[in-house]
Amino acid sequence: MTKFSWLTEIKAKDRTLTGFWALFYSCAAIFMAAWYMYTSGFGIVSTETNRGFYLLFTSVLVYLIFPASRWAPKNRPSVYDIICVLLVSISIGYWIDQYMDYAIFRVTTPNRWDLIMGIIAICMILETARRALGPIMMILAIIFLAQIYFGPYLPGKLSHAGMPPDRIIEFTFNTQEAMFGVITATFATFVFPFMVFGAFLERSGAGTFFMELAKALTGKWRGGPAKIAIVTSALFGSISGSSVANVVATGTFTIPMMKRIGFRPKVAGAIEAIASTGGQFMPPIMGAGVFILATLIEVSYLHIALINVIPALLYFIFVIMMVDLEALRSGLKGLPSEEIPKISAVLRNGWHFFLPIVIVLGLLFNGFSPEVGAFWGTVSAFILSWRRKETRMKTKDVLVGLRSGSSANNSAGAAIGALGIIIGGIVLSGLGLKFSAILVEAAGGMLLLCVIMVMIISIIIGMGSSTTGSYIILSVVAAPALIHLGVVPVAAHLVVFYAACLSNITPPVCVSAFAAAALAKADPMQTGFAALKFGFALIFLPFGFVYLPPLLLNGSVLDVIYTVVILLLGFMALSMVLQGADFLRSGLSWSKRALYFSAALLLLLPVPLFLNLAGVGLLALGWFPSFVAYRRNLSAQT
Repeated sequence: MTKFSWLTEIKAKDRTLTGFWALFYSCAAIFMAAWYMYTSGFGIVSTETNRGFYLLFTSVLVYLIFPASRWAPKNRPSVYDIICVLLVSISIGYWIDQYMDYAIFRVTTPNRWDLIMGIIAICMILETARRALGPIMMILAIIFLAQIYFGPYLPGKLSHAGMPPDRIIEFTFNTQEAMFGVITATFATFVFPFMVFGAFLERSGAGTFFMELAKALTGKWRGGPAKIAIVTSALFGSISGSSVANVVATGTFTIPMMKRIGFRPKVAGAIEAIASTGGQFMPPIMGAGVFILATLIEVSYLHIALINVIPALLYFIFVIMMVDLEALRSGLKGLPSEEIPKISAVLRNGWHFFLPIVIVLGLLFNGFSPEVGAFWGTVSAFILSWRRKETRMKTKDVLVGLRSGSSANNSAGAAIGALGIIIGGIVLSGLGLKFSAILVEAAGGMLLLCVIMVMIISIIIGMGSSTTGSYIILSVVAAPALIHLGVVPVAAHLVVFYAACLSNITPPVCVSAFAAAALAKADPMQTGFAALKFGFALIFLPFGFVYLPPLLLNGSVLDVIYTVVILLLGFMALSMVLQGADFLRSGLSWSKRALYFSAALLLLLPVPLFLNLAGVGLLALGWFPSFVAYRRNLSAQT
């Protein structure tokens, strides 16, 4: 292996680039990351350059590393790939160069070149989405474009006057309302710098540190490796913000550990999938969708992060309960003591890895924008890596970190232009308000039924899209329906966002579970159903946002504390029902399960205080005798 092999060989799932093309990919990826890190920290560039460069470089990288078909070359780009690179460069380059002239002189009267370049750019952006994500996103975008033209022929309330092709092309390409709209701006400005930040943290040794810390904290517990997976995925997922990326990054280590101590392959995969899914809404960084959420409802990102602390912690506590009961049922122990590092040693070697996150939070709390936080977080990760010789980031590590940040953006970024086209189609035709009205009417004005319908639609759309993609679409067509029925905007959007996260573990298409199943060598569908069982709290939380305001810190301190305690007890009862164990012994009778199920309903549903107390009583009635028997047996053994 040569000294510069890291520059001249790029390995991906379906293609391995070598030589000139690997170098070309590396240079493009490094330039993209360096450009946006510069603009995050210092640079003031035009809006069209900021948005245009993002779609341009994302598309170029996708064309180089994702083959157009299964017959395409696996070791180099094809002629078609190179043509796509040239076309997307020319068309988006034209938009960047001509946008100001268009905005001043040609609004509503695009010239011939505007329309020609618009057609090329739209086709290329759709091809970008198809390459990285499959045909679903591309088909959705085409449908939403077509409905603008065929508006008069649509049924019922969906019908509208329709618009000519030149107006559709102009709105989609020339303006900053669709393809180059707020979604692209948010990713280019906020999300992408955090991807680079995550890549630098990983490169500086933070990923290994978080794994070792999780092992030290939970390795000795019952089913310890599964709890290591949960803690690691919560920590790493908060930085990466992508469930699939999280599965691949942490599951490579945690899934074999879980299998080694006795977890069934489908269960090991399921635990990693649900833990990684939770990383998307785990503060402080959270997923890309949260930046979009904050932008759309015009609320600070810091506020969104703060109100998500309790829901995220409740979710992970429920997952830990489920894992503990699974280990109890299966008679599984923790890791051997010789494999568990000392907490003091782990913290002594890696405490500094928390500082970049502290710096990001400190800047956010002091009113700085997220991209500034990402910039200085990245700089601090580089500087702090020099604390220990074995983690020092040198020139190669910096360049690889920049390239990794751009590569991590490929799949998520490939959807952004197509999502902009979809949003443009919804806005131009007024479909968003119409769909919301139809949803409210179909629910008969009943809020509960509307929430259920929104969650089902989110799961369906999530089958063919990423969490961010399905959230963006539903934020326009479904969240307004909940707001119309009296739900506060932030709660309505969180309902949609968490439902979009749920689609990652909901069969028949559950990308996080499928990725974990591949690592666990388990059946994908069985892994998906197991993940849904372990992540059942994710079904409840969206309803909690609507009916339990203190869950989002909306209420007094006592209200918040009371709500958290009741929900913890409710999740405890629910986990015992699902697992057939009560933390002391396994093999619960059906009568005991029915008792715990009744307690869970009274504790989790928005019922009066006296019914909550009745739920506590039922839980105590079922669990206290088991506790007494357990203590008696323990005394007899000693």
